[in-house]
Amino acid sequence: MIKRSMLKEYLRYIVPTMLTFTLASVYSIVDGMFVGHAVGDAGVAGINVAFPLVAFVMAVGTGIGMGGGVISSIAKGAGDHAKSRRAVGTTFVMLLASALPVMALLLFAAEPICRLLGGQGVTLAQATAYTSVIAWGVPFQIFVTGCTPLIRNQGRVGFAMAVQVFAGLMNVLLDYVFVMVLGWGTAGAAAATAVAQAAASVPVIIFFLMKKNRIARADLRPDFKIVGHSLKLGMAPFGLTLLPEATVVAINVNLSTYGGETALAAYAVVSYTACVIQMLIQGVGDGSQPLISKHYGAGDFEGVRRFRNTNYLITISLGALGLLTMYLLRHQVPLLYGSSAETAAIVAYALPIFSTAYVFYGFTHASTSYFYAVDDARASNAIVYSEAILVVLVVFGIARVAGVDGIWFSVTIVQIVLACMAGALMRYRHLKRVDGEAEAEEPAAVCESVPVREGC
Repeated sequence: MIKRSMLKEYLRYIVPTMLTFTLASVYSIVDGMFVGHAVGDAGVAGINVAFPLVAFVMAVGTGIGMGGGVISSIAKGAGDHAKSRRAVGTTFVMLLASALPVMALLLFAAEPICRLLGGQGVTLAQATAYTSVIAWGVPFQIFVTGCTPLIRNQGRVGFAMAVQVFAGLMNVLLDYVFVMVLGWGTAGAAAATAVAQAAASVPVIIFFLMKKNRIARADLRPDFKIVGHSLKLGMAPFGLTLLPEATVVAINVNLSTYGGETALAAYAVVSYTACVIQMLIQGVGDGSQPLISKHYGAGDFEGVRRFRNTNYLITISLGALGLLTMYLLRHQVPLLYGSSAETAAIVAYALPIFSTAYVFYGFTHASTSYFYAVDDARASNAIVYSEAILVVLVVFGIARVAGVDGIWFSVTIVQIVLACMAGALMRYRHLKRVDGEAEAEEPAAVCESVPVREGC
């Protein structure tokens, strides 16, 4: 656990970040609530089918921003402020360069992609309508999402949270106007998100135009060594943001096959609601990243260990508390989305089963965020991308054997396996470090016993 002297700084980073991620999930729930009441089960299911594309946009911004943020923090901790500034400038350019290709993909390939993601019939039409509109907000969403870690790594955690709160509140207000008042349905929910992200980009731009935070023109010339390093490190946060949606896609496809549109609508409610637990846990890992990276860069390995272990305690506790909450509210949650009686019965059964996964997810995610915070891209990427493979194997395999009932258990099975893998990687890293320290100490011992030895 962290020392009392470290607690204030730790809480200053993780509490606003947890609030930011939680509010983001709440705003998504509000999206679903408005669409559910205005359009019905098909609208909620359509957004759920399309949401992996939204997650992809967020993952691009998060991956680039976190990769650059880690490099900047480690360099700052090591006292290399010039490299820290170059990392911020290079990341800024990477965010701008990535926006247009992603926007074009969503604009011109919305329907075939949504079909591949499990959409069919009315659900496919709703998903396509949502994607076609939200594509226009892609540049703003990548920019805001990617700049948030950069702002946080400069110690302005409160400002980063304020930007997200502003975007979320605007999203909720515009949801009501576009969906309920104007009757634009799922397209209205997408328009609300796009406009809110465009508005949020304004304070971000102002932040980087301020004299204290302004990026020098020389630092805006991409440093390709930093680009490569940033992309390598960013693969883990990119995957953490996107690959949970591999679960969504795999489950959508199988529920569509074995349970039909009612099962798809039920899963939309389950994933929307359980996402709150996931976002809280992710807020702990991402919020503590600047601290872990800075202390690691400064060589304070004891401090790094204390931050990591505190993360474990908090994230596993959040998973257990979330499971209890989902069990107690399993009958009330479907009412928020205007679910039909048949859909509500499935939600009440599936929600606690699905949420069990987050007890294990707490350990897995805390481990992954620790690995990329200390520049161990290999270990973090191993966990993240193993999840995608496991999800496909387990979901498709268990669906064939046990049908819809088996699908609800699949995510928990995957997270148990990943937690074991994370523990093994953590143990390997510990043993490797102990061995390295022993090798480093051995020459010194020899020198003490043989003072005149050559090379000592």
